[in-house]
Amino acid sequence: MESRYRAAEAAQFVETYGPRWGEDLALRVYTSRLLGQDPDLVLHGGGNTSVKTRVTELVGDTTEVLYVKGSGWDLGAIEPDGFPACRLAQLRRLCELPSMTDEQMVSLLRSHMLEPSAPTPSVEALLHAYLPFKYIDHTHADAVLDIVDQPGSNQLVREVFGDRVLFIPYVMPGFALAKKVADLWRALTRAGREPNVMILDKHGIFTWGETAMESYERMIANVTRAEHWIEEATALSRRTISSPSPDACARLAPMIRGALARASGERWICSFRMTPQMVSFCDRNDLDEITQLGPATPDHVLRTKPKPLLLPPLSPDDRHKTKATLDAAISEYAEQYRAYFRRCSAARPGERRELDPWPRVLLIEGLGAFTAGKTRKDAEITADIYEHTTGVIEQATANAGYEPASELDIFDVEYWSLEQAKLKKSAGAGKPLDRHVAFVTGAASGIGFATARALLAAGAHVALTDRDEEALERAAQSLVEAHSDRVFLLPCDVTSKDDVRVAIRKATLRFGGLDVVVSNAGAAFEGPIHGEQGDSALRASLEVNLLGHQNVARFASDVLIQQGSGGVLLFNASKSAFNQGPDFGPYAIPKAALVALTRQYAVDLAPYGIRSNAVNADRIRTGIFGGGMLEARARARGVGVDEYFRANLLRRETTAADVAQAFVYLATAEATTGCVITVDGGNAAAFPR
Repeated sequence: MESRYRAAEAAQFVETYGPRWGEDLALRVYTSRLLGQDPDLVLHGGGNTSVKTRVTELVGDTTEVLYVKGSGWDLGAIEPDGFPACRLAQLRRLCELPSMTDEQMVSLLRSHMLEPSAPTPSVEALLHAYLPFKYIDHTHADAVLDIVDQPGSNQLVREVFGDRVLFIPYVMPGFALAKKVADLWRALTRAGREPNVMILDKHGIFTWGETAMESYERMIANVTRAEHWIEEATALSRRTISSPSPDACARLAPMIRGALARASGERWICSFRMTPQMVSFCDRNDLDEITQLGPATPDHVLRTKPKPLLLPPLSPDDRHKTKATLDAAISEYAEQYRAYFRRCSAARPGERRELDPWPRVLLIEGLGAFTAGKTRKDAEITADIYEHTTGVIEQATANAGYEPASELDIFDVEYWSLEQAKLKKSAGAGKPLDRHVAFVTGAASGIGFATARALLAAGAHVALTDRDEEALERAAQSLVEAHSDRVFLLPCDVTSKDDVRVAIRKATLRFGGLDVVVSNAGAAFEGPIHGEQGDSALRASLEVNLLGHQNVARFASDVLIQQGSGGVLLFNASKSAFNQGPDFGPYAIPKAALVALTRQYAVDLAPYGIRSNAVNADRIRTGIFGGGMLEARARARGVGVDEYFRANLLRRETTAADVAQAFVYLATAEATTGCVITVDGGNAAAFPR
């Protein structure tokens, strides 16, 4: 492990943040990011850092404060606002109390903050306050976990880090840990042995210094010592495993996602992790033993649950057998989790709300890990954490063996009263399409883009596709910036079966399946249908405006059927399906057929719980009217351009956003199928019959 501290970068942070926040905090932000951006040290919100300094309060008093990482902040992207300032003297007095509940600790921490609106300080704030150093760093370095997750970790730690290490037997984070450290620290210093590094069993490492660079580089040096020891002590070899088939994974993903939905009554956003490390790990002969011992550190249980679900090789070709295997395995996992809750609750009296019993990590022989969460970000975080866990397990197993924290210690963190309190705060109604996956064609502009934006606003994860990849990237830039984990951009020409098949496969792998499919892509064709020119225009229009929709519906319905948890196909038809206009037959005829296609899918897919509906829009200002077509259509109706858009019963121009809201409604209308909704301001001649 190499230091990434650069004096010029540190100076830039001082220049940026120093004038408002002071040099001490500016440098604290810099080295915190260095730690947080290295996944071998810190993963997704883990770890914490602090600095002790002086600030001048509004009334002019100079106060010694502890800036410590706030709850919910990720070290890799932390800002000065992410370090709430607490009055140091009061925090140190709290460390001397004989006892304190976690709730009392959090309340007292907040009562000693300088800024009441700042985030809640880390639960390890008291520990940071007690240690007599200016800068303090804490990480869950993989190399350290490789050592402390073995039998005899106390002796191993002294062998690796020397006589000046302070080894802390596992204690749950919070007040109890701060008190334990304070007691052991006093005993060591009375004996004239001031520690130079602190290792927490089954947890991680603390380093410190009088400068940000000193504390950071001590972290790097000590983790490097652990890495060197592991290299010398462990002969770890991995078998080379052939890469899994993305096509097989894409076909299995909706089946697994559907099984989770059937069992839990909830939809999940899922992800396949098929890295060589994960696939090789899933091929171990002792997988059923080592994976059931627990996470690498108890904190990880909040993401991964205590154990993963192990699955045998699965075949997407045998849908009935795979479905039965998945349903049985998930049911058994849930029963084992409930037994774990009952067992540990009996040993830890107190009132608790039992958490859901569904797996977050599913290990599949030959394929890797399938992870589940409320969002794509959740699923990816879980995959990252478990992939690092596999490395820790393998290193420890290749040495003295893997011995993580006990079941009760893991349970204590999973059912921590502070975590239980978060459940109450997060309870409440979400957005209507939370945990849904949508697929939208023709999303680079007009109705498609407006629909994608509306689906995102309703909570969905959305795959946006268009044949013009550059236009799609330009149009969707703002969506990607605002919803990076919920947006997926894909090139797709709906007239190409291969394009559609690949796009749906990629979207399925990205999110685990599909729920809402908006087949929107289309093109306008005009002119009389009689004669050779009309024949060629009609054939070209049929390819886009009918068969393109069939391509999307065909491959999407395969996924929805495999998933087995319903879903909806939505088509962008047109009022032309009911009210043809002069010289617009090449467009109107395929759109009329599209309404028939919608209704046929409603009939054919109803046994699977899959709905099929359409929106008939009219006269929307989109690119479809380019190349003089708008003026031509207005002339055909005998009106001017602006009047053309308002020529409806409501005398109101209909927008792409209006159409998008109709798609969102149909996406949530669980009892509606075979329906055509008109969004045209009112056109009596086009009323559906």
